Parts: sequence; C-alpha cells; structure tokens
Amino acid sequence: MPGPSDQQMREYLDSGDFGGLFRRLGWDNPAEGLTKPIKVPIRVHIKKSVEASVEESIEKSVEETKAVAEKRGITVWVVTKAEIPPRLVQHQIVKATKRLSRDQLMVFSSPTEQLWLWPEQHPSGVGHRLVDHHYRMHQSNDALLQRLRDVCFTVAEEPELTAVKVLDRVRRSFNVEKVTKSFFGEFKDHHGRLTAHIKGIAEPDEQRWYASVLMNRLMFVYFIQRKGFVDDNRDYLRSRLPVVQERLGGNRFYGFFRQFLKPFFHEALGKPPADRCYDDPIIEEIIGGVPYVNGGIFELHSIEDTYDIQIPDTAFETLFDFFDQWRWHLDERPTGDAKEINPDILGFIFEQYVNKKQQGAYYTKPDVTGYMATSAIIPAVVDRLLDAGLENPCVLLKDSSDNYLHDAMSYGTDKPLPEGDLVPSEFPDPTLNIALAGERWCDVTHRRSRYKAQKELVNSGGVTDINDAITQNLDLAGLMTDYLYTLGSAEECQRAFEVLRSLTICDPTVGSGAFLLAALDVLDPLYTAVADRAEEIAGGGGDCLF
Repeated sequence: MPGPSDQQMREYLDSGDFGGLFRRLGWDNPAEGLTKPIKVPIRVHIKKSVEASVEESIEKSVEETKAVAEKRGITVWVVTKAEIPPRLVQHQIVKATKRLSRDQLMVFSSPTEQLWLWPEQHPSGVGHRLVDHHYRMHQSNDALLQRLRDVCFTVAEEPELTAVKVLDRVRRSFNVEKVTKSFFGEFKDHHGRLTAHIKGIAEPDEQRWYASVLMNRLMFVYFIQRKGFVDDNRDYLRSRLPVVQERLGGNRFYGFFRQFLKPFFHEALGKPPADRCYDDPIIEEIIGGVPYVNGGIFELHSIEDTYDIQIPDTAFETLFDFFDQWRWHLDERPTGDAKEINPDILGFIFEQYVNKKQQGAYYTKPDVTGYMATSAIIPAVVDRLLDAGLENPCVLLKDSSDNYLHDAMSYGTDKPLPEGDLVPSEFPDPTLNIALAGERWCDVTHRRSRYKAQKELVNSGGVTDINDAITQNLDLAGLMTDYLYTLGSAEECQRAFEVLRSLTICDPTVGSGAFLLAALDVLDPLYTAVADRAEEIAGGGGDCLF
C-alpha cells in the first residue's frame, strides 16, 4: 500500500488519529506493555501573586502518555491535553518515557495545535536537547508533512530494515543537522565569492584561508549581535555598513573593511576597553559599545600583518544578505525552524573546510570532545563537592540496574543469540538488531559479557569512587545530574552552586571552540539540576539562597 497523501496526513493529524497515521506510514503497533496509558508523576514549582505577597508551592500532578506506534525500537508517544504543557513538564515526560523505549518521538496534542519533539543527542554525546516541530490545526504545515513523508516505510523495505537504518531516517528527518549542511552548502559558494574579492594577498591558499578567518569572525559577531551584546543592536553589522559609507563618503568603496572592520575586530572586540586605541574618533563613535571577546579570534592574524589587504564594500553587502536569511540562535533549544542555526555550525565548518595539511589545523570530533570534557569536568566537580562536605555521588550506583551504563552496552541484550555455532570473524545479520554498527560476532559476545559483568559490579556496590566510574566508562553526566536532584536542603544546593561557579574551563589551544562547546554541554545540565532542586526546596518551605 502506498503511503498517505498530504491531504490524508492532514486529516489524520487534525483528528488526532496518530495511531492510524503511523500505520499508514508503515510503522508497527507498540509493544504490548506500552499500549495502555502510562502515568508520569510531575513536580512543578508554582509562584502566585496574592495581594501584596507571593505564595510559592510545589504542585504535584500526574500526566498520562500513551505509545501509539513503534519501528525498530523507536516509539511514538502521545500526550493529549487542553493546552500544550510547559517546557519543564515536557522534559519530565520525555525523561520518563526514555526509561521505557530506547528512542522516542514525542507528540503533545491540544485541540488547536501539536508540538512534536525529537530528543536529539548533543554532538558531544553529553545529554540531549529537544528539537521542536509545530503543527497548527487546519493549516498547511508543509514542513511537518515533509518530515513525515521521510519516515514512511514500505513493505518492500521490511526485510532489510534495521534499527540503525530506521534511527538514521528518523534522525535525519526530525533533527537539525540538515539545516547545518544546507547552510554549509551556501557558505562554500559565498566563501568562493569573498575569496575572489580579496585583493593584496599574493598566495591563493592564503587568500582562501583569510576568507575563512574573516567569515568565521563575522559569523561569531552574528551570534552575539542577535543577543544584543554588540552596542545593544541586534542588526549591528548590517546597520553599520551604510553608516560607515555615509560618514566616509560615497566614493570610499573599500572603507568598510579597512576603516571599520579592522579596528572593530582588533581594537574593539580584541582588546579590553582600557587597552583600546582608535586612530579615528569618528570610527570609535560608530563602533559604539562593544564587549571584549577573549580567546584570540579577533587578534591580528599573521596574514593581516603580512599583506595590505583590500576588500570592496559590495562583498560585504552580498555576504550580509546571505547571513540575514538565517536565524542565529544561541539558545541550546532548537525549534525545528528551517532557517535556524546554532554555534555548532562553527565547528562543522571548521571540520569540513579547513586545509588541514597545509595550514596545520585539526578539528576534534564532537564525540571525542564530549568524552574528554566529561571525563575531566565531572571528577573535578565531584572532588570539590566532597571538599564542600557533600555526599559522594557514587552512592547512587548501588542497585541502579543499568541506569548508568551507556545505552550502546546493552544494545540487543534483550534478544537471545542465534542457535548454532557463531563464526567470530563474521558480521551478524543486521535484521537481528543484535550488533552495533561494525561489530562482528566476537565483538557482540564480548560486549554482552562485558555488559553483564559491569552491571553486576555496579549493582553490588563495587564502584565507590568517581575514578573507578571513569575506568568503567559509566554515564558520568547522568550520574552527576541525578545526584544533584537528590540534594536535601537549600544549604546543600548553595554549596553545590558555589562549586559549579568556582570552575574555570580553559582550552589553551582553542580553535573552532569544539572543546568549549562540549564543556558547555556538560555544565549546563548541572546548573539546571541545582536550580531546579533549589526551587523545589524553596517551594516546599525551605529558604533558597540563590
């Protein structure tokens, strides 16, 4: 049977028949134990203004969610409410369903709109972020329909369909990676145009390299200007271009780069306010209030120190037209906007574009930076918590089942191995959903044995030190977050908060910022956990100190 038409999908969506929709898309019925509504306990901190005072309380409730479809381990969950619940409630429901299904697509449905959430793992591998996709009843909503078309499975595909293939299809459809790649495709075109406009650099390789330096600087400014950090102007660069042209005269076709951008980069952004020295007071006035950005990205580059570079204003007009098409988003909560990009784009471009051999630049993959950042930061946090008189987070490990073992370790362990002799060097049949990508039978059996032994060790209380937890490759970030949610008093929350504030993360050889973004992925959930726990305690009658 062919997949549903757009009109049919709209009818399913408008009527709230998600089970019928996904059956037409070739998905299966959910596991038997998930067909009945699942109750999820919710805790929300409430503040109410009553006359001249503010009353605070913890509101406890129970939400219901129900599985409506499943495909190779990915479960579609639906919550039907009169209104879409707040973000805090969404997070709690997603966290609860993750204990029941390996991967999930979550739908919050109300009479007027739907919110589809895909929990996408951070590129660093540390934690998840919720990618939003909105659907409004009786409207075209072509963006969501396109994503649903991409996850339609036919009968002919079934024999070769594996959990990995299904996850890849759903991820490519519902996450934001394709936005990054779309941006990069256009970025390459504009990079070539900018390179052609650059005059005064003798070597073509250095000309291309300087175009990369310049575009990375401008993209950085776009991110921070959208937050109002640059002279309180969210359209700073675009608005300064005509101002510079007007103040310098219409015949100064190279004035924006030479007269404005160079002092803006090197004197304004590249130096603390006390150290800034401008040659032209008019340019100083045009630049306005600009923050100091440490890290070297705006320091004088060796190419700038070697050549007398000229770039026409028209090159920047075209480049800003391109940048202005996109939503520059510093928040870690993606919205599914087809034109939204976040700071991960800087690392992606660095990975894809730099001339590694000739320029000596190397990009560390996000999963590596995530592992290194977690293994360095979490032990430092634990040591400082112990010094502050707090309990060891490893107390949570005993009798924790496999909650703090990485999901990859348990992959396929719920299924028995095939009968008969297994040839160690052969690859398992992917349709068995027993092996991870690239695993041979020898790898599968070793991982399963390792998983069993590791689970027994953890549950028996055999891991009592954070360094042992690193050796066992446990989920340190998950352990630390859960521990912070168990803090027992406002005083403990205050001490934990001060521990986090005392940390300074330094990358002495920072390039694209990949390690610092990974560090942010580690620290952000910890701050959130402490703040949430402090609010809970304060709402329960305690005294929150921050």
